[in-house]
Amino acid sequence: MASEANKRKVLVGPGEGARLPVLDIVHKITADRSGGSLTVEEWGLPPGMMIPPHTHTREDECNFVLRGGLTCEVGGETVVAPAGSYVLKPRDVPHALCNTGTEPVWVVEILTPGGFEAYFDEYEEIASKLASGEIDDAEHLKARAELGERYGVVWHDELIPETRERFGIGS
Repeated sequence: MASEANKRKVLVGPGEGARLPVLDIVHKITADRSGGSLTVEEWGLPPGMMIPPHTHTREDECNFVLRGGLTCEVGGETVVAPAGSYVLKPRDVPHALCNTGTEPVWVVEILTPGGFEAYFDEYEEIASKLASGEIDDAEHLKARAELGERYGVVWHDELIPETRERFGIGS
């Protein structure tokens, strides 16, 4: 939770914000700073990495690509968004994201209403346990599904193989 001084702060500079190292996410504007209206995150995606198909039931999202090219499938339409592009991902519309290029992608993500940063905070712990071998893939998927239920995110893991194929990336 942001301190009172941070809540009043109008500028968030480069390099500022709480960083989640495993997910490579930086909280730039949190719900408690915006009166609950929005969350702004920055995140990176290395080459070949995919965020699997999922649907948000509570938030609308918009990605602004700062660096690299972000391949997105939104509601069945696949686009490659170069730096300077915006990609709208409305709530209740399935989407998946991928870096099909050779350079890292860096994105600003705006979510409205705010509050989804809490999901990322909790998922960071799950991803850390997976990365350290503390949990296996099955435990990871179970924990991610339970977290998704609490935050209104539905994962479509059954679509991963065909999505990877459409994105042209290996398993």
